Amino acid sequence: MRFRMILFVIFICFYALFAALNLSNATDINFGFISFSHVPIFLAVTVAFALGALFMLPLALVRRKPKEKKEKPVKEKKKKGKEPIVPLEQPEENKPL
Repeated sequence: MRFRMILFVIFICFYALFAALNLSNATDINFGFISFSHVPIFLAVTVAFALGALFMLPLALVRRKPKEKKEKPVKEKKKKGKEPIVPLEQPEENKPL
């Protein structure tokens, strides 16, 4: 848990550094019916990331039903080599009383 928090803080620090270094870099964004001018690059990247995460959220939360596995018929394994000979009847001398 601490490892995740440390990684999150490091990520936020890099993002803040990226935003600070790109404040002067701006671009125009055109959607066809509306146009935004002088939008900072870090803001455009942030909005694109947030929209991507928002659209993927329902797909990540939906659980599929597991497919039912078909049972395979059990096959008897044939032993290699000769089968031992088992006498069906015991000789009269060895019969129990």
